[in-house]
Amino acid sequence: MSANGGAPVTVLAVAPDEDLAHLGRILGHSRWTLLGAATLAEARALLGGLRSVVLICEPVLPDGTWQELLQYTLRLPLPPPVIVTADQSDDYLWTEVLNHGGYNVLGKPFAEREVFRLVSMAWLHRLDKAQGDVRSASVG
Repeated sequence: MSANGGAPVTVLAVAPDEDLAHLGRILGHSRWTLLGAATLAEARALLGGLRSVVLICEPVLPDGTWQELLQYTLRLPLPPPVIVTADQSDDYLWTEVLNHGGYNVLGKPFAEREVFRLVSMAWLHRLDKAQGDVRSASVG
């Protein structure tokens, strides 16, 4: 799946090294580019230069939380979809993510099919939102 004239989609994962390695093995056979960040500050710095991005984030970061990262992304011109990871099925977290504007929750350990499904759906959601924003702007 690609956008921006064929450029690959970037998956920015704010996660520990072992999760980044696992995601790297899963996404390594795709055209998607995986970038990693260990902290909220690193993620913010990287997000400024990315256009085609899906964000995967741990619930708790060394310098903040997924909610703080989500709030930052919502101030961007076209916010990336935010997928929060969870060690177990957590209905409370899932409800909280959706109610605050996040995209979804991805269970750990990561399953290849589920990673591809969620990232693909999140990217399609972002494209649809971008096209809707362009249609709204052209009407107004």
